[in-house]
Amino acid sequence: MKPGIPASTLRPPKICLRQAALFLSIWLGAHAFALAAPFEWPPAEAAAVGIDPAMLAVLDQKTRQGDFGQVKSLMLLRHGKLVYEAYFRGHGPNDLFPLYSVTKSWASAVIGIAIMRGDISGVDEPLDAIFHQYPAPFLASPAKRTITLQDVLTMRHGLAWDEWSTWFTDPANPVNQMTKSPDWWAFVLDRPMTAPADSVFRYSTGVSNLLGGVVWTTIGQSAAEFALDHLFGALDINEAHIEVDLSGGPRGSGITQFQPGLTPTGHGLWLKTRDLAKLGQLYLDRGAWDLQRLVPSEWIEQSWRDYSNSQTDPQIFPEGAGYGYQWWSFEVDLEDRRTRVHMAEGWAGQFVLVVPELDLVLASNADNGQDSGPNIVDALRDIVVPAVEPGFDPRNDGGLTGSWYSPDLPHQGFMLEVVPTTGQVVLYWMTFEPATGKQQWMIAVSLLSGRRTNLELLRPVDGAFIGNTEAELVHWGEAELEFLSCTTASLAYASADQAERGTISLQRLTPNSMCSEPSDK
Repeated sequence: MKPGIPASTLRPPKICLRQAALFLSIWLGAHAFALAAPFEWPPAEAAAVGIDPAMLAVLDQKTRQGDFGQVKSLMLLRHGKLVYEAYFRGHGPNDLFPLYSVTKSWASAVIGIAIMRGDISGVDEPLDAIFHQYPAPFLASPAKRTITLQDVLTMRHGLAWDEWSTWFTDPANPVNQMTKSPDWWAFVLDRPMTAPADSVFRYSTGVSNLLGGVVWTTIGQSAAEFALDHLFGALDINEAHIEVDLSGGPRGSGITQFQPGLTPTGHGLWLKTRDLAKLGQLYLDRGAWDLQRLVPSEWIEQSWRDYSNSQTDPQIFPEGAGYGYQWWSFEVDLEDRRTRVHMAEGWAGQFVLVVPELDLVLASNADNGQDSGPNIVDALRDIVVPAVEPGFDPRNDGGLTGSWYSPDLPHQGFMLEVVPTTGQVVLYWMTFEPATGKQQWMIAVSLLSGRRTNLELLRPVDGAFIGNTEAELVHWGEAELEFLSCTTASLAYASADQAERGTISLQRLTPNSMCSEPSDK
C-alpha cells in the first residue's frame, strides 16, 4: 500500500490442510492451521546489540499515549534477536491481526519460491500464456498479451485501476467491485488497457490477486496450500487466518469463502506479529531461514529493486521512495548519509520495516483506519534509527579481504573478499568432502546486512584442469557469516544433502592493516 494512502483491504481464501503429519490441527472452518514446533525469537538486551536502552522507554511511552496512532503491537529485532516486544490496547502475542496489503509481500515470496522450484518459468512469462483458461480478454485486447508476470509484480501492468480516489466500501471502488464479482481473476483481466505494459506505476490490489491465480493455474495448488508446503511450515508459523473485510470489521465479519483455487494474494492474510516479523527477517537474511534456503537470494535483490520511483511516477511518494516486487522502499537519515528501508505496508498501519545497513527489523500492527497522521514509520525514522549504533561495519573495512583460517580445522583455508561501499562479500572455502575425505572447495557470494550475511554455498564439479570446460556450480548448503571484529568471524553452515551442520570460528591469517576496531565486540 502506498505510504500515507489507504491501502487495499481485500478478502483472502481458505487454507486447506493437506499434510496431517505436518499439522496438528484440522481445518475448523475458521481457516486456521497449527504446526508442531513453535519458533521462539532469541532475546537480546538492547545495549548488547548496539541500541540505546533509553530509546526503548521513549518508544514505549509514545506508542502507549497514541503518538503513532492506535498501535496494537510492536516488535524490534537486531542481528536476528528480539530487542523489544509490546502489545497495546488490550491485545497480546497470541492475537491474529489482519495484514491487509502486507499480504502482497508474502505473495511475492511465494512466486519467488515457485520460480526457484521450477514450477513457474520466470517473470518474463506473459499473462495470456499463464491464464490460458481466460482467452477472451486477450483476444479482445491484443495489447494485454504484452503484460508479463514482472509487470504484475511491479504494478506496471497498464490496466485501468484506481483504488485510492474512493474509499473501499464505495461501490465505485474497483476493489469493492472485484470482491463482489463471481470471478476475481476475470474481473481484473477484463479491465481495459489504458497504458502500455511497463510504462507507468499503477497500484492495484486486483493485479496483486492475480498472483494467486498464477500459482493455481501453473501448479494446481492454491497459493495458500503452496505457502503451507514451502514457506509457512519452514518458518514455524503455527496459526493463520484468511479473510477479506473491506470495512475493517472484526474477525468473522468479512469474506471467507472464495471461488475454486482463489487465495486472495493482494490482501486478507491474518498472522501473529511474531510471525509477521519473520517476513522481514527472512528477507533481511536474503531468503535463508535457520540455514535453509526458502527464497532465492536473487529474488530478494529483485524484489527490493526500484522499478518505479518518486521521480518517474507521481503515485509514489515521499521523495526518494520506490516500488519493487510488491515491496516499497524509502530512505532515512543516518549521521552522515542516508540509508534504504524496505517496507511491506498494509492499510490501517500494518508494517514490516527492514533496514539492511543496520541489520534491523521492525514489525507492527495498528488500527489507524483512514488516519493519515504519524505512524510507526515516523517512530522508526525519528526514534529508533538515531538510537542504533552502527558499530563495526565490515563494508567500510577493506582490510577484511585476505586469508582466514580456523584454529580447529587444520589444513583447511578460507579466502574472504569484502567490497567496501557495495557490501558485497565473496567466500572461498578449501575443505574436504565429509563422507570421503576428498578435497573440495566451495564458493559463495552475497551482500552484507550490517555485519552479517547469509550465503548459498556452491561446489564446483566436472571442471577441467586446463581448457575452457566450465565447472558446474552445484548447491551444497547454506551458511551465515558474521564478522565479530575486523580480525574475527563466525561461519555457521548446514548441508541437507550431506547431513552436516556446525559453526566455525574464523581468524584473519595476517594482521588487518586497515583495522578500525581492533577488539572483538
